[in-house]
Amino acid sequence: MRALCYEKPASAEAIVKLLGDGVALLAGGTDLLAQIRSRLVRPALLVDIKGAEELRQLRRGGDGLSIGAAVFLNRLLEERDTLAGHRALTEAVADLASYPIRNRATLVGNVANASPCADTVPPLVVMDARVELLGPAGARQVPVVELITGNRETTRAADELVTRVIVPPLPHGGWSGFLKHKRVRGHDLALASAALLRDPERRRLRLSVGSCSPRPVLVELDDMYGKPDVEEAVRRCQGGIQPIDDVRASIEYRRDMVAVMVHRLFAKMSRDGGAA
Repeated sequence: MRALCYEKPASAEAIVKLLGDGVALLAGGTDLLAQIRSRLVRPALLVDIKGAEELRQLRRGGDGLSIGAAVFLNRLLEERDTLAGHRALTEAVADLASYPIRNRATLVGNVANASPCADTVPPLVVMDARVELLGPAGARQVPVVELITGNRETTRAADELVTRVIVPPLPHGGWSGFLKHKRVRGHDLALASAALLRDPERRRLRLSVGSCSPRPVLVELDDMYGKPDVEEAVRRCQGGIQPIDDVRASIEYRRDMVAVMVHRLFAKMSRDGGAA
């Protein structure tokens, strides 16, 4: 059996120097360690990113939220003032897995893992969130909607590190919301999920659907900003998804649940008066 080596560098730059084929990045490890135990992946080197102080930073600035790759999910809930105005993201994090798992799992890990049922991806997509990748050639930023190209597939190169997620400020008077449908109450994966964003400054209306396609689905509804047509929004969402039959739900059931969630999100927005 091949030995598994372990490193815990003290900076993002030092982490990048270790990257390449056969290297796995460890943040929370909630998914990676399960894959290693099941021998689905067999890395030669495990690089723990939690030793890099800059990756543990959570801050709010002029460009919005900056959430480091080693920031655990429960910290986002504990520091709700930092996330004020980003309701859809907070709702998604609160409904993700269980409390003990959120004490280990990270937002960057949930995104970069590129699972179709990642709860935080739909809110990040409608909010125009970006990830920052650091590699030998320097840093670059990629929209979350473009980062994920398929089931557990991304545009991140083997020698690049996702250092943080950047979420732009929600516009004044804006509104966002998130809904998740699962088999049971409590800890379960999404059968389908959806996020809605209303942006009064740019008169934008955006929907994103999760767990119904290999990659994120973004539906632009700007043309109905002043007079929302919920049935047309449902039609466009259902036309943009590619649900599958599996042991958890059928194609038809997922399509029906998307319709239900779109109706509920618009009703929720209407009740709230469009305010975040």
